[in-house]
Amino acid sequence: MRSRKYVIWRIIHTSAKMRILIYFVLFALLIAILTVTFHGLYPEFEGRSVDWAQSLLFVIETLTTTGSLLSYHSDAMILFATVTMLSGVIMLFMVIPLLITPYLVSVLRSGPSRRTPHPLHHHTVIVGNGELSRALVESLSLSDKEILIVEEDEKAARDLAQRNLRRAFVLWGEYDDPQTWEQAWIRNADFVILCENERTTASIILGIRGITRARIISIVDKISFDRYLRYAGAEFVLSPKQVTGRILARHAVLNPIGDTAAAIPGLDRLTINGGEFPEKNLRLIHIPVMPESKATGKTLGGLDLPGQYGIIVPFLWKAGRFVPRPDPSEVIDATTSLFLFGKADAVRRVVHEELEVSREQIGHAVIAGFGDVGSAVYAEMIASGIACVVVDARKYDVNEVVGNAESEDILNEARIGEARFCIVALNDDDVNIFTTLMARNLNPGIRILARANDPDAVEKLYRAGADYVALLPRIGGQTVGRIVLAGTITILIDLPNGEIVALKHVMHPTGLNVGTAASKSGVRVLGIEGKGRILVSPSGPEEIMEGDALIVTGNTEQLKKFIRLF
Repeated sequence: MRSRKYVIWRIIHTSAKMRILIYFVLFALLIAILTVTFHGLYPEFEGRSVDWAQSLLFVIETLTTTGSLLSYHSDAMILFATVTMLSGVIMLFMVIPLLITPYLVSVLRSGPSRRTPHPLHHHTVIVGNGELSRALVESLSLSDKEILIVEEDEKAARDLAQRNLRRAFVLWGEYDDPQTWEQAWIRNADFVILCENERTTASIILGIRGITRARIISIVDKISFDRYLRYAGAEFVLSPKQVTGRILARHAVLNPIGDTAAAIPGLDRLTINGGEFPEKNLRLIHIPVMPESKATGKTLGGLDLPGQYGIIVPFLWKAGRFVPRPDPSEVIDATTSLFLFGKADAVRRVVHEELEVSREQIGHAVIAGFGDVGSAVYAEMIASGIACVVVDARKYDVNEVVGNAESEDILNEARIGEARFCIVALNDDDVNIFTTLMARNLNPGIRILARANDPDAVEKLYRAGADYVALLPRIGGQTVGRIVLAGTITILIDLPNGEIVALKHVMHPTGLNVGTAASKSGVRVLGIEGKGRILVSPSGPEEIMEGDALIVTGNTEQLKKFIRLF
């Protein structure tokens, strides 16, 4: 009996429809009681008979405050009419706004869709909500293929639908409901990208792998779950934290050799590993300038990299400021890092002859935070020959100062004043901002590379003194975008000004030259690789031929126009 009462109580308190039903039942009961009361009181106090229809009409007219045609003069009937009117005011003008209006608003408000407007084919399904999902939609918008986001939380699905009206479909449905995946046309999808926690991801993979041939990409917080999710059925298991750590490290090292996994297209173009990839292939390498290097103090024009080595500097960083089209008069100093574009062997020569310094001159790096990002930074920098001191509240088996990175004493113990680099890699944006402020104050000449979780923190970190900020969700989006878009275009790197450096293979004759392609799309052509030719910064009349690979830079709309040309 007690459990039955509890169930009834829970239904009443959780169901809007049930509460409204109870309201109408009570309202009808009130009308009935007042009608019976009026039918008995009116003849007694007014001396006139009244039938049931007249009694019901009097009660309804009085409850709604419209007034009754029946006259009354006795004090008892005046009191009865007053009570009836007050009951009507309470029921009609107080209960309705509090009870019925919210329900009507929820009914009339457009809810998230549980189906797509038409069948989908060769589309990409993104599962989950958050900054990473937003970054994925931005990266994948380069392609004309349709995108569908599946989210099981109603409010989150509604917000997603409003944000992605023109960029993606949004489907609201339970992950463990087979109907959800049927409505997502999962059997026709090319890719499924999972952005949920590891347990949810594993459950989804096991539920869909038998009904789709899509390539499943799992984005995880910890790469240690890799083998379990691969066993479940994921083809790729990626950790944005690990990739972010490597990217932060590569803004400090002079010989970027890290991960060149062939499974992720485009990464080979960002390293100078001579043993694994052809020396003549075009590369885009990001190199920091050390104060002791030969290039320090010279202008770009004075360095004359195009004339001496056949490479260009299409963009650079200087004192935390990104320069998308550097002028030849730009002076190179210790706050500068250069993007070198050209043949791999030529880039290596520039690094060796103009930018390289001895290992002793490089000094050491302080790494604040030794989680997934910090440990990836540490591994990359140690492999490149840079000594590191880790600052973390937990003890690890590395060269470490145990303590809070926000403590001046701890940073001084890590010799922040002598360090050449500080990598701020904690999991809290506010802590990263304050640590950046302290590091810049304790060593004005240090190069600070910071990690951010939220887009709002990026500008604050630059203001605090960071030279470069890696936004974790955006890097995750770039990494997945390289895989999904490989058949359309190869993303090399996303630039801070909203442009993307990408490689596009020309599969058929076009009749276009470099100048025409650039004017029609708005992109800047950095280089061409073709049969028997490799060109850096090709001239406008240069013909684009079948089999060429073009490396270009432009924003999303410009790259879309460029893709349609070929």
